[in-house]
Amino acid sequence: MSRRRLGSELRRFREEAGMTLEQAGSALECSVSKISRLETGKGLPKQRDVRDLVRLYGKEAEQGLERLLRWARDGARSGWWQEYTPLLTAEPFVFDGVDRYVALESDASTIRCFDMSAFHGLLQQADYARMILNEVLPVHSKSEIDRLLEFRMRRQEVLSRNEAPLRVESVIDQCVIDRMMGTDSRTARKQLAHVVELAGLSNISIQILPYSSGFVRACQGSFLVLEFAESLDQDVVFVENQAGTSYLEGDFGVGTFRTIFEGARSKAIGALESRDLLVSALARLS
Repeated sequence: MSRRRLGSELRRFREEAGMTLEQAGSALECSVSKISRLETGKGLPKQRDVRDLVRLYGKEAEQGLERLLRWARDGARSGWWQEYTPLLTAEPFVFDGVDRYVALESDASTIRCFDMSAFHGLLQQADYARMILNEVLPVHSKSEIDRLLEFRMRRQEVLSRNEAPLRVESVIDQCVIDRMMGTDSRTARKQLAHVVELAGLSNISIQILPYSSGFVRACQGSFLVLEFAESLDQDVVFVENQAGTSYLEGDFGVGTFRTIFEGARSKAIGALESRDLLVSALARLS
């Protein structure tokens, strides 16, 4: 995300300076592709390159130099999740591009998610998460599943971080609860108790979409919208299915899925009523 922010600002400064990619590349005696990759967040930023571009783009760009250099430093670092990624290669369609997703998740301010099969990974209790991982990753060994479970639990630290904990707005189809009730009762109890506890936190909202709501556009598939406090124009939609993962950006993609999410939320029961329903389901298992 730091690279995306850096690239967005570099592109803005270049355009405000009235320069094309070709002109910037010619002035710095470097390739157009190098500058283009920096602007799209795909190139690994070097502080020297950032300084050279800022000098080229003029005084306004120079005033933001320290911020740009900070993003360049952050963008050159490896994330904590890098140590887990080798475990993901055996099932490429299940965890395709996990580096990118977790990087976005770690930097997001809000996630709005709609789920139809299971609670979102950030809301999963350990035993429930293990059950899910065992089902979707049948070729992995127990030790690999253990490591991936550790990975999933560590991701949840964003919910309780000291500075600006991640806000999660979750709408789940009622079938998520019914399907879970049909699994191991001990695991279901733990998951329900965990979700009830999370639903009491100020940064987490959980609503249930009942069957009585009829057909809702969101029910065509699970998805989530990642939002970023400092860069609203860089919000991202993430969609995962059996064929792999997709990222959508820009006003059309993000705006469309925001509308779909709001449509589901408007037909879901309220957060307090949903919590009561979860408590009732937990009581039936006790």
